[in-house]
Amino acid sequence: MNYLLLALLLLLWLLLTGVLYRFDPRRTDGRQIWKDTLAGGLLWLLVYGFFWRTLSGDVYQPADGGDLASFLYPTYRFAAAELAQGRLPLWNPTLYGGAPFIGDIQAGFLYLPTLLLFRLVPAFPYSVMQQFVIAHLFWAGLGMYVLLRSMRRPGFPVSRPAAFFAAVGFTFCDPLLIHFGNLNLVATLSWLPWILAAFAHGLENRRLGWVGLAGLLLAVSTYAGHAQSTFYIGLALVLYTAGQLATDSLFARPGQRRGWTFPVASLALTGVLAILLAAPVLLPAAELTAHTIRADFAYQDTVAYSLAPVQMLAGFVTPGFFGRGPALHWSLWERVELPYLGVPLLLFAMAGILLALPEQRQRLWTWSGIALFGLVVALGLYTVVHGWLTLLLPIFDQFRAPARALILYALGMCVLAAVGFDAVGVHMARSSVLAAILKGGALVIGTGVVTVYALLLVTQGDETTFLRVSLAALALVLAGVSWLATWAIVVARQQQRSAFGIFAALAIGLLFLELATAGAYTDIAEADPAQRFSQPEIVDFLRSDPDLFRIDTRTDLESLWQPDTAALAGLQDVGGVANPLALRSFVDFWESIGGRETRRYDLLNVKYVLVQEGTALPAQKFLRVFGPVNGIEVYENSAFLPRAWLAPAGIDLDNTEPPATVTAAAVRAYTSTHMAFDLQAPEAGYLVISELWYPGWVATVNGAATAVEMVNGALRAVAVPAGASRVEMSYRPNSFTWALWAALAGVGILIVVGFLGTKGSRHE
Repeated sequence: MNYLLLALLLLLWLLLTGVLYRFDPRRTDGRQIWKDTLAGGLLWLLVYGFFWRTLSGDVYQPADGGDLASFLYPTYRFAAAELAQGRLPLWNPTLYGGAPFIGDIQAGFLYLPTLLLFRLVPAFPYSVMQQFVIAHLFWAGLGMYVLLRSMRRPGFPVSRPAAFFAAVGFTFCDPLLIHFGNLNLVATLSWLPWILAAFAHGLENRRLGWVGLAGLLLAVSTYAGHAQSTFYIGLALVLYTAGQLATDSLFARPGQRRGWTFPVASLALTGVLAILLAAPVLLPAAELTAHTIRADFAYQDTVAYSLAPVQMLAGFVTPGFFGRGPALHWSLWERVELPYLGVPLLLFAMAGILLALPEQRQRLWTWSGIALFGLVVALGLYTVVHGWLTLLLPIFDQFRAPARALILYALGMCVLAAVGFDAVGVHMARSSVLAAILKGGALVIGTGVVTVYALLLVTQGDETTFLRVSLAALALVLAGVSWLATWAIVVARQQQRSAFGIFAALAIGLLFLELATAGAYTDIAEADPAQRFSQPEIVDFLRSDPDLFRIDTRTDLESLWQPDTAALAGLQDVGGVANPLALRSFVDFWESIGGRETRRYDLLNVKYVLVQEGTALPAQKFLRVFGPVNGIEVYENSAFLPRAWLAPAGIDLDNTEPPATVTAAAVRAYTSTHMAFDLQAPEAGYLVISELWYPGWVATVNGAATAVEMVNGALRAVAVPAGASRVEMSYRPNSFTWALWAALAGVGILIVVGFLGTKGSRHE
């Protein structure tokens, strides 16, 4: 799979090199195109070198699997299995008693790369998930290279080495690398520089075709399935547009001002196109949000995982002062992404601000503003700005982890660093302020190193404190060495003691070496986290039962049984990994059960309960039928209720209990989005079905449409007559139907925009 992935990425880069060539305003022939092709290949080699142990299968990353193993792997495998059987997985019956799958934007199964994966390798191993993350990190860095090489304002584009330097920094920046286990986030944000490149090119040249491309790329990134990241990409577009308008108003001569109409219209067009084209995931997600526990978020939930100011200050120069990986993190604050981009990139970004050419400096205000905005928002509850935004911006209050806004900081800083790279390397500019920063920073870091070494001498008796001080010492030493080395590289070039090629190679090499030293072997483990899904004996036993039933693994079993195993094994569970998009109705119902000994518990169609060996269950109701195997025992529920059963007419649907003698319905068909039951009812009543009620489920009784009622605030029921009945249910959400029409409208608009774009006022 590694070689297939490599081949696909390099082939894609060869195709996109041609697009980049179309961006380049200085082209005269195609003889220089090989340099951009080489840059893409070299970036991949660095990515492969950074993750060589993970790609070789020697280690796994992140160490505990994170969301990549616990949530995304079983989710993707479920979707792949459904698609392989010719079904669109709109509903997932395997977890949480059943839940809308199309509404869970995190599922990401309509994202083009995942669809390609599902088609090529439906039963892919867990290692492919890691490869997908690595590929998207490469894609993010490649996008940064394209963004910088495509800038056409005065003083741009930056040189290829400068663009490559920034691309390396963006690829391995902390806001992306710390989320290695969150494929959705990395995949979505990997499109950020690509979207900005197309949008900026469209604004600069007044070409609607490029603006339409930005909208299309934004829609593609949205399908990757991380709404907060999509929101930040939208904010980046807004900030870029505002920055361009402000720059034009402040610095352009009256006769040369370009006006606000086209930029604002372009921004609106990009947003409308993206919303329409991504409607098949956005509309069902909006519908689901109102029915989930996330709808109950308070402000204190929103600001969880804010970047603390002390973390921020240390994080500018090192990610390891408080321990970078989860195993060694020790600060009082939650472990979050840091503004760490590598010391060389930080210093060259400062050089960009201080040494940029006058015509460049005017354009850098936009990128400085984007970086500052991301940094301030990342502070979350430590500034009032974040609170204002929850009131001013739609759906902003639904997102937690403000520190994720640091991706905007990384974006802006990488652009500044590329400009600073050229200011030092090409123009050999100097600044007394930059010299003072270099000297002062070296002094501060040196003082820190001396201090922590002194602390090492006095903390040897306390193992925990000694470990923490040791981590801080190592982090500061790495930062200090990199700071001094960058200083030496800058001075050597400014004094013309090194050629530009040598300067560029040293700067890029130093940045990569520091980033790799600080992060390549962080949060890795030799044990495959997906092995916790492997309980073949228990799975085979459960599959051997021909009944339609659910299992219950909500028994503190996480250390032995991965919570989402049911999605991978084709079972149905009332549990699952913690998910803020769990249906509120199911959560409330579960909390009202009152224990497994109650009849209300039996309404969930739980036949088997999995527990750790030696765990006690109510003896008169539960009988051990299998195990122990690998520390797990399986108990059968003797009061198990079938999936569908007859309740008498006139019952209170808000408080229904099964009768002493249950008339069961026979299951004639069952898939994720369709089910059919045959019932012989002695009298009219309700067929109660142990499936969660949710908008979009429709039913027929003997071919006639009938209403789907809610039972006990969570389950479903339909009225049935006396005698024989065939009850069928299908999931046909109106939100998805309307979304498909919206996407079709978006395609139409995109075609029109593309046609108009060919008749732009400028010729490339």
